[in-house]
Order: sequence, then C-alpha cells, then structure tokens
Amino acid sequence: MAKSHVITSICCGRDQTLALLASGKVFGWGRDGSGRIASGTVEYCSTSKAPTDAVEVVSPQRLVSIAAGYGISLAVTADRQVAIWGASSAGIGGRLGAIALATPNRLDGIADACAVAAGEFMFGAIDAAGMIHTWGLNVEGALGRPTPQFNALPGPVTAVPKAAQLALGKGYMLALTRAGELYAWGDNAAGQLGLGHLRSVATPEPLRLKADVRSIAAGATHALALTTSGAVLAWGSNHRGQLGHAEPAYATSPLQVELPEQARSVAAGMHFSLALGESGRVYAWGWNSHGQLALNDTKDRSSPVLVPRLTRVRSIAAGETHAAALSFHGISGWGNNDAGQIGAAAREQLRPMTFFTLS
Repeated sequence: MAKSHVITSICCGRDQTLALLASGKVFGWGRDGSGRIASGTVEYCSTSKAPTDAVEVVSPQRLVSIAAGYGISLAVTADRQVAIWGASSAGIGGRLGAIALATPNRLDGIADACAVAAGEFMFGAIDAAGMIHTWGLNVEGALGRPTPQFNALPGPVTAVPKAAQLALGKGYMLALTRAGELYAWGDNAAGQLGLGHLRSVATPEPLRLKADVRSIAAGATHALALTTSGAVLAWGSNHRGQLGHAEPAYATSPLQVELPEQARSVAAGMHFSLALGESGRVYAWGWNSHGQLALNDTKDRSSPVLVPRLTRVRSIAAGETHAAALSFHGISGWGNNDAGQIGAAAREQLRPMTFFTLS
C-alpha cells in the first residue's frame, strides 16, 4: 500500500482490521471480512501461516463508511447502498445457509444508507432520514422489531427517533439519536442495556441519563457512552473490570469512569474498554489476557491506565481481543494476532506496534 494514501477511519472485528481511505478504497488485515478470500468456514491458522500484509477490498463502488463484525464486514457505498463481504455460518439477510463473499455484495432492502454496524449474527444500518434498519438473528429481541427469530431480512426499527449512531454487542443494540438520547434493546442478562434491571427488552427503551451523549460503544456484555462534556459512562458486566471499577460484578445503570482528562471517543472490545483523551493519549482497562490493553503484560485492570508509546492519536478501534489506533504516525495495533489482524508475524503483541506508516 502506497504511503501517500490518507486513512480516514479504522475499525476492528472479531479477527480483522479495516482501514478506509479518503479515495474510497478499503484495506484489511486478518481473516474473513478483511478482504481475503473467504473460506466459508472458520479456519484457525497457525501463527506461521497468519498473513501480515494488507489486502484491498475490491469493490465496484467507492466506499464511504465501514464496520467490521464477526467474520462479516459491512460498508456504505458512494450511492448509499449497503455492501457486505466475509463469511458467516448462519448466513445473513434472509440467507439461511452459510455464505462466503470475498468481495462486497449489495444487500437489498435498505435505501439511502449513511452508516452501518456489524455484530456476530445481527447487523444494522441507519439511513439518511435517521431510520434504523436491522437484520439477522432476533434472539432476545435483538433486532428491536417484531420479526421471525431466524435470519430476518432488513426491516425498520420504528420505536427510535431519528438516529445518529448504532452500536452492537452480543445479542443487544444501542442507538444514539440526533438529539443526544440513548435507546437500548435485546439481551440484558448483565445489565448491558443500562435500564436499571436485568430483563431482556424486545422494543427499544430510552436510558434515563442526566447528560447528553456524543458517542457510544458496545462490548460483548458491557457498554460505554461519551457525554458531550467529555465524561465516560459504563454499564453491564464488570467481571474483568471493563467498567473501570473494581466492583460491582455488574451494573444495570451507568457508572462514571474516572479518567485523568476529558475523552473525545470510546471503544469497547469483548470485555475491555478504551478511551481516547483530548490530549491524543489512549487509556485502557478491563480484560487483558491477550495483551489487548497494550500494557506489555496480560494482567486485567479495573481502572483506566495510560497506554505507553501512543501519542497524537486521532481515533481508536477495538475488536474481540485486539485493538488499533490511528495517529499521525500511522496505524498501530496490539493484542491477539493469530490471524494477522494487526499486521505482524507474532501471535500476540502486548504493546502498540505500528504496522502501517503514513510517512
């Protein structure tokens, strides 16, 4: 990849990392959903076979927005269509059999799309009018609308006002409206909906927050929100310290995370959390068995710790067990690397390693 390319955004999925360029091209690292030839079944490569080079996601259309999920990746095309690629054992969007798509294919049923979100077996998009569309498996009401449980086609979620952002966890969804309000629905066994109880919800319900929210992130069973004042809120499961507190074991209502500075973005991995400070520095906490906190060890943390060797960071992204940061120096990655998702030959990286340099 030429160094002259300008990267506008990054995202991480289960074991893939994607970078969107200003030109509309997308490059990926890792396994299914990265742009490599999809296998159709999950094959866990050995470290020695893990690819380290970037692959271009060959698309007939310019791509303007991306999302990485569990083997499936999504994009919005320049003509505001939704495109999908990767591999899924459960199919996607009404397809009941396994699929393997090496290049982006158009997904019918959504017009005028402007944002996408990808999970494990469920997916979502927001159109220009702010309407949310969801599809996939509807276990525990995860799609937020009345529909068959197995692999539903795309359909609108009518109970949420005009949406600006959508975040997907394991069996649940969060939506941020253009007015700064937060809605949640789906599985709630760990309080990940933030509604003050542990009951699953099939129809979106608003969270009662005292502050307006600027952005959201969803881990497997915990969630993060960034307020307009730069504060970070967390709720849901806390069994690995991912809420930024030593206790309780779970929180059904948002707790404030104590950070040394105001944050400008957040990211949530499987059971770990990241925050990007206004200074351009990154803080990490939670599960760390794969080095996904970038602290050069594998010890969990129950409160935010400054990630060393990362400065002038512009954006952050968290996958299942790996993470990445886009800075003025390039893209850095750390954590699990068994599929080459952070562009290195080693199985794991316990501290940030730049794998694509911008200059």
